[in-house]
Amino acid sequence: MIRLVAERLTADAFAPFGFVREIPKGGLREGPFAPFGDDRPNAKVTTTLISCSARQGPRSIRDIERHLHGSQFFIPLGGELSLVVFPGGDEPDLAKGRAFIAAPHQAFGYHKGVWHAGVAAAANEAAVASLLSRDGTPDDVDERKLAEAIEVVFL
Repeated sequence: MIRLVAERLTADAFAPFGFVREIPKGGLREGPFAPFGDDRPNAKVTTTLISCSARQGPRSIRDIERHLHGSQFFIPLGGELSLVVFPGGDEPDLAKGRAFIAAPHQAFGYHKGVWHAGVAAAANEAAVASLLSRDGTPDDVDERKLAEAIEVVFL
């Protein structure tokens, strides 16, 4: 079994997989920036609101996905989030996976084609808005079921 230890999300550590934006304090603004794109002319931006239940103990990952034509952007709505990413092209390199914990003030986005697990609460209940472009075809998402679960632990 592959076991990943979750680390705090930083822009430098996450750079191979995507980007991190800190929500500014004190009435300041961050942006504008282009958080995502899609190479298909008929794709439209969609928003999904995700409620993540509180969890105790390790997280078990059994499914991963990637978006071949566009990036995905997450805006925190409360709580800390667990995110898991894997390098690789056609096949993910599960042995080189990384797990992160995003703080409530961190927005983040996956680069196009990055293998990842769905976001989840790191411990207490959390919520996030996901922005992703879709065109309604099977090309919107490439999903894989793992032969063996990956365990993510939080220290």
